[in-house]
Amino acid sequence: MTSPSRPQLLVTVLDWGMGHATRTWPLIEHALGAGWRVHVASKGTALAWLQSRAEEMDQPHLTFHTKPGPDIKYAKRGNFWRIARQMPAFVSYVERERTWAQRMVQTLNLDAILSDNCYGCAVPGIPSVLMSHQLQIPTPKWLEGPVRSVVQRWAQAFDEVWVPDLAPGETSLSGALADAQVHSHTQYIGVLSRLAKHKQPNSTQTWAKVGMVSGVEPHRSLMEAALRTWMADAEGPCLVIAGQPGGGTRQDGHITTWCDPTDAELASALQSAGTVVCRSGYSSQLDLAALGARAILIPTPGQPEQELLGKLWSERFGFVCLTQRQLETGELPEHATGSLPKLEPNVCAFEHLSSWLHKAATHPA
Repeated sequence: MTSPSRPQLLVTVLDWGMGHATRTWPLIEHALGAGWRVHVASKGTALAWLQSRAEEMDQPHLTFHTKPGPDIKYAKRGNFWRIARQMPAFVSYVERERTWAQRMVQTLNLDAILSDNCYGCAVPGIPSVLMSHQLQIPTPKWLEGPVRSVVQRWAQAFDEVWVPDLAPGETSLSGALADAQVHSHTQYIGVLSRLAKHKQPNSTQTWAKVGMVSGVEPHRSLMEAALRTWMADAEGPCLVIAGQPGGGTRQDGHITTWCDPTDAELASALQSAGTVVCRSGYSSQLDLAALGARAILIPTPGQPEQELLGKLWSERFGFVCLTQRQLETGELPEHATGSLPKLEPNVCAFEHLSSWLHKAATHPA
């Protein structure tokens, strides 16, 4: 049962990996602190991770729901065409999301909707925001126009689009991905990361090598196996961050595995490592930017977005970007390189959210 004294916010989160869930969490906390009741909807590992975070806090105004979403299947290599063949199913799920979102509005008497990459979660008459850094989906040239038109049509169902990045330019972290004009009310809300409050001015090295495992299967498991091989002959303690909610901690010789570390633990590990290896998924990059940390980037095979981001960060910020095959064969440099712009994470995002929530709370029913 909802509380009539609090306005009702629905936060919908795409469940492809956990990156959308992790970057949305600071906004969920901020909305709760602003006096809203927050309903969070996702599925799979993203929903499990969000629920595990809620278990750490005594928050009666936070509830969870399962939402429809496509089950995208990936191959070990050459994912693009396999993903492309599943796009008709993805489009049909957007339509299913519309029906589901309308039902949620009626059932929960919602006042506003914040959607992280769930394109069907706008409902006419309800203030809504689409958050995405991927306004231009990487495709072959001949598909760019049609895909942009579809994304634009979906985006314009929302009142605003928020991009978790700096404004387009030489310091933009997502480059051309977020530079497409799909909505007249597009706001660049800066770097967004749950790790921002754990940044340390000075850190001493604790781990020789740290590997962050992420992504959907089978690539998550392939990456973890390659990281363990890379760490096998290391002279100091190593850490695998496995990204599996509820899995605990284990020790295998000099290699420690944290399945689901706290934010403070994760931030500390990234700042106290000799060398970090992680995906070039955008949420992982937001975490690196928030901490000012370096890493060797490994795009998930066949995911054009990660390949583009890895190439961008290599050319613009001096990061090392390698293929998963190079990781599997141990072709990694001894240390990561690169330098990111100095920034204030979360500040701009919280200002935008506070202003929008205030307007949504006074929006006529």
